[in-house]
Amino acid sequence: MLERVKLERVDILALIPHQGASCLLDTCSFWSDTTLRAHTAVHLHPDNPLRHAGQLGVLVGAEMAMQAAALHGALTGQTMARTGGYLAALRDLQAQCDQLDCAEYGLLQIDVLREQVDSAGMVYGFSVHSQPGDLLLQGRGTVMFQRAVAGAGRAE
Repeated sequence: MLERVKLERVDILALIPHQGASCLLDTCSFWSDTTLRAHTAVHLHPDNPLRHAGQLGVLVGAEMAMQAAALHGALTGQTMARTGGYLAALRDLQAQCDQLDCAEYGLLQIDVLREQVDSAGMVYGFSVHSQPGDLLLQGRGTVMFQRAVAGAGRAE
């Protein structure tokens, strides 16, 4: 069962560590215990910080998806806010294009599905589609939680 929730960019910025132009998500149209759907048009911004040589490669879609996974983790309480987290691996990537900055793609749809979560991290399957519905990128990402250091932050 899906929870119908519309989150705008300002809501997303309050929930994930990626801020300013580094946040690659514009909206979230819904989420459930295991899934989330987000949308973005930041792939068309000429000042996107992930552009290289004036182009935005398709693998930026994986970063978009993992930001959607971070948002899902924050919304469902499976967050790494306590200790932080990092992208440890991308697997099973299948790209159907070379770059994302094509105007004909329109608003991108990013879907994530949490496949596994435990005290060490989370695994998410993801897909990125164009507004007309074409699959652009799919794969899986593993986020590992950083371990809190005992005694960190205490004054001696």
